[in-house]
Amino acid sequence: MFVLGITGGVGSGKSFVAKRIGKRYNAHLLIADKLGHVVMKPGSSGFRKIVYKFGEDIIDSDGTIDRKKLADIIFSNDVARNELNAIIHPEVMSYIKKYIDDRKDMEGIIIVETAIMYETGCNNLCDEIWYVYVPTDIRIKRLSVSRGYSEEKSQSIIGSQKPDKFFIDRADRVIDNSGSRNSLNAVIDTLFESFEKDEKYGYNGTAQKCDCRVY
Repeated sequence: MFVLGITGGVGSGKSFVAKRIGKRYNAHLLIADKLGHVVMKPGSSGFRKIVYKFGEDIIDSDGTIDRKKLADIIFSNDVARNELNAIIHPEVMSYIKKYIDDRKDMEGIIIVETAIMYETGCNNLCDEIWYVYVPTDIRIKRLSVSRGYSEEKSQSIIGSQKPDKFFIDRADRVIDNSGSRNSLNAVIDTLFESFEKDEKYGYNGTAQKCDCRVY
């Protein structure tokens, strides 16, 4: 199994890149943001830890964690946010590691997509890491269109993340996503053609069939 890490800042299009690969190359997708919800499900260790830390008032009538109540608690509260991340990030990391370990002898591709690839140590689980790069001004415009963010909000979020140089210095490949979707798709296809020709990657172009679910 070839494990490919996809990372990038907010508004970079890293999720699009991951999903494109998943659909076209039958890859298993592990999207960290979605896994954050998975590890909060009732009965999980993450659920128990979060309820213990933040109290039973965050439990909804259906027995799940009310994410809005939890978001209200951590909003503008750096201490509470860090406490929540200290629970969720290791749980997500454990989930990803087990998922990969359970499939290590199988053929195919696993995509690990996360904005905090290096901070969580997910990079150590990947055979190769791609950084999706987009200039800041383009990211701000895209966030305005796709999420309705103000320029100030986008600047604040981008400023809280690692700078481009941090990722560029560490990634195996840098994918420029400042152009069109067609240009991006062509770059992805070209890279996977090189994988098929290079035995060291352990990817032979015959990825195991899967349902391409996003975990």
